[in-house]
Amino acid sequence: MLKLLLVEDEVNTREGLATIIDWEALDIQICGQAGNGKEALALMDQEVPDILLTDIRMPVMDGLELVKEIRNRSWDTACVVITGYSDFQYAQSALRLGVVDYIMKPCPPAEISKIFQKLATELKAKKRMESDISGLQYQWRENVPILKIQLLSRWLHAPNQPHGNRIEQMKGLNMSIHSADIFVFIVHFDLKTLDNLNYNKTDLELIRYATANIIDETMAASFHTKLEIIQENDDVIVLCNANEQIQYTETKESLLLLQKNLETYLKLSVSIGVGRTKASINTLDESYQEALIALKTKFYHGIGGIYFYQVDEPEPAESSINVDLELTNLEVSIIDCLRAGLYSDVLNHAEKWFEYFQEQSMHSRSEINLQTISLLARLMNLAKEQEVSSTDWQNKLVVLADQVTRIETLEELSGLVFKVIHQIVEIMNPHKTHRRKIQQALEYISRNYNSSNLSLAAVAKSLFVSNTYLSTMFKQELGINFLDYIHQFRIERAKPLLKAGNLKIQNISREVGYFDESHFTKTFKKWTGMSPSQYQKK
Repeated sequence: MLKLLLVEDEVNTREGLATIIDWEALDIQICGQAGNGKEALALMDQEVPDILLTDIRMPVMDGLELVKEIRNRSWDTACVVITGYSDFQYAQSALRLGVVDYIMKPCPPAEISKIFQKLATELKAKKRMESDISGLQYQWRENVPILKIQLLSRWLHAPNQPHGNRIEQMKGLNMSIHSADIFVFIVHFDLKTLDNLNYNKTDLELIRYATANIIDETMAASFHTKLEIIQENDDVIVLCNANEQIQYTETKESLLLLQKNLETYLKLSVSIGVGRTKASINTLDESYQEALIALKTKFYHGIGGIYFYQVDEPEPAESSINVDLELTNLEVSIIDCLRAGLYSDVLNHAEKWFEYFQEQSMHSRSEINLQTISLLARLMNLAKEQEVSSTDWQNKLVVLADQVTRIETLEELSGLVFKVIHQIVEIMNPHKTHRRKIQQALEYISRNYNSSNLSLAAVAKSLFVSNTYLSTMFKQELGINFLDYIHQFRIERAKPLLKAGNLKIQNISREVGYFDESHFTKTFKKWTGMSPSQYQKK
């Protein structure tokens, strides 16, 4: 109901107005009564009524002074005044103050009811309109973030239209960024870390929300400018403005700090691709495409990096790989050596196979995936041909093909292929009865594998045989050369130490005979398909 405040110094008149009119039928409720303007203001300080009915002539503070004070305080109260014929000039002054109507004494109750029925109808219509407008404003405020994301996403993926006015649209949506000197960087969640953390769908939503907050806080503080952030799948796309004070070094330092914060608070590893600064919002899509191209180099350089777009680094083409004689010969050599039991040669050829892609660095990810799956298919066919086990190689290839498409770096891809080769080698190399000298050599290696002096010459000398003889016997009896056997033996001794987890990798490498940690890491990965730290985590 609408609330009405009665202000009249004559008590009988005030009480008469309160009782002779059926206010409830008009959907009006009397919320208070006062004898003068000062008393009325005290009541209105507690509750501002919708309607004020006041006499003009009153002691202390008259009706006109009361209306003036109400307007000074910007209270939204509809004012109706009561006046006599002799005070008509006061009524005119009241109208100039914004009074909505006036009642001339004496006035029949029916006429008063008619005045307030009309006023109540107008006020309710006004309130409904204000409510509708407020609702629309609320919906607009709620939808602005969604509209901004949709608009920016469209600008990222398409060039500016001839008749589009992006600057006006940015103003209309009150965007944080301004339209000049703008660049894009993409924060990509490294899928391997997400898989290790084993987040469910709800967790991932919270992680994305938290990531956006950390990006906003970290980068806004570093760049001293506002950001606009868009989320697409496992990527967070950030738009921000550059200025004269922001240089390459500062940008990289800020992004390194961002990576550190995400690692510290969310245990996340991210890779970041950065596009070049563009003069206008109209070429935003160019900076975005550059950031994507820069991010793709992660495949060759590894996860967890910050990659800036380089003008002289063209995007890998999507065309099929041309039949390359060197690549074909390497694949044939891998299969031939594996069939012949020359396992160390298999690994060497496989390394050269991956080095081919690393050195070229111009093949698209899809091309390398197809070529890798093709090589894996050759390996599966060889394993099936040799009937080395009852494994369903066809299904295994399907699983491996899926893994290939999800792997993020060339290093991980090589680890997968080496692991497959290693599994086939183990199956194809059944246990043999070694000749006596070889058995003695193996026992010597078992006792001295962690010595820095362990070598072919040292073992041959202890057995009173030549180096050439021992080397030949190793290949004949074990299908592997001496040095590769030493590496395999040491790696097997390192595995339980890594599993225990109570020693640093540097200490473990020394414990098994490697006094150069990087050499140990490279060798371990060659024979297991993963680094020592990855093995330890698994």
